[in-house]
Amino acid sequence: MTTWEKIQYEFYKGNSAIRQIIMVNLAAFIFTIFVGVIAKLSGFSPENLLEYFYIPSNIGKLIIRPWSIITNIFFHAGFWHLLGNMILLYFIGRILEEFMDFKKIWKIFLYGGISGAMLFVLSYNIFPIFSEVVGYKKLLGASGGVTAILVATGTFLPRYQVRPFGLFNVELRWVALFFVFRDLYMFPVSDNTGGLFAHMGGALFGLIYILNLQGRITKPSRNPNQKPFFWKRQKDERTMGPIIKDKKLKPNQEEIDAILDKISQSGYDSLNKQEKDILFKASE
Repeated sequence: MTTWEKIQYEFYKGNSAIRQIIMVNLAAFIFTIFVGVIAKLSGFSPENLLEYFYIPSNIGKLIIRPWSIITNIFFHAGFWHLLGNMILLYFIGRILEEFMDFKKIWKIFLYGGISGAMLFVLSYNIFPIFSEVVGYKKLLGASGGVTAILVATGTFLPRYQVRPFGLFNVELRWVALFFVFRDLYMFPVSDNTGGLFAHMGGALFGLIYILNLQGRITKPSRNPNQKPFFWKRQKDERTMGPIIKDKKLKPNQEEIDAILDKISQSGYDSLNKQEKDILFKASE
């Protein structure tokens, strides 16, 4: 087996989206190391090349670098920046991966990262406070996608409990809220305003995606009489016709919460086939 075949094997092993996302981020980081070495030997700054992978706040630059909308998600400013994002992604993402399929995990991460990048660009071009720096600011890092995974997990599995550092139990909804409010608290004093915009954009996408998946809000419609993303209201049972039971209907949140409580107490293996089927339907 060649080295490339071994890499491919590890990439597809277990069909894990979280594993693949981490490997792609590591590959991008290794690429930056090689660029740095070549730059040192050639006498030019590595930023002269790497900046083409970061998303610029300047719309003129963005138009000629459209690929940066995606590539910025996989590049990081340094080892600690990468490590922090990947640790959070691993410990939170692997929980969501137990209840959601491969494609949805990738979708949340990518679209969350893109949403964060777009909010960064939009904010820097709208708010006058950024008028002096909008010409040269840039954004890089997986923070938007990771925050989308974090908020999506907290929304989809709100009562699932984790035990950070083995000290105490805490539900995932409070973990997600902690990180969101941490960003809001840091916003007035942080020098990384662009990164915080990326976090907020990712958080909004993760929340909206799960609420739509659960049927709690609707998708935008071409129907002019229907407003996009409105909360669904329960119909009055007195005005409804006969109830027809459909096995394909998604379970309600109370059923899911009860199963998650059981998992927190006894583990996933304690579920019976019916309970596992309910969780599977909830993730469709």
